[in-house]
Amino acid sequence: MDNRIYLVIFAILVGSTAGEVTLIRSSLAPVVISTIILALAGMKAALVALFFQHLKAEPKALSSIVLLALLAIVPLLTISFLQIPHTFH
Repeated sequence: MDNRIYLVIFAILVGSTAGEVTLIRSSLAPVVISTIILALAGMKAALVALFFQHLKAEPKALSSIVLLALLAIVPLLTISFLQIPHTFH
C-alpha cells in the first residue's frame, strides 16, 4: 500500500482530535458534545483498525468478528447516553 494513505489517515486522526478539543470548549449541550465525540472516536478507531492494524487486508471472517464486537458495543453506548443528562444536573 502506498505510504501516502498512511499520511492522509494520520492527518484525519490529528484533525479530528483537534476538532474534539475545540468541541469541548464550545457552548453546545453536553449530550450533543458527547454524541459527536463518541462518533469521532468510533471513526478514529475504525481508521486505526483498518489501516494501521491492517484489518482491511485480513480475511472477511476476521472482519466479521470485529463487526460483531462493534455491534455488541451499541447497546452499552446507548445505556451510557441515557445516563448523561443525569450527571450534568
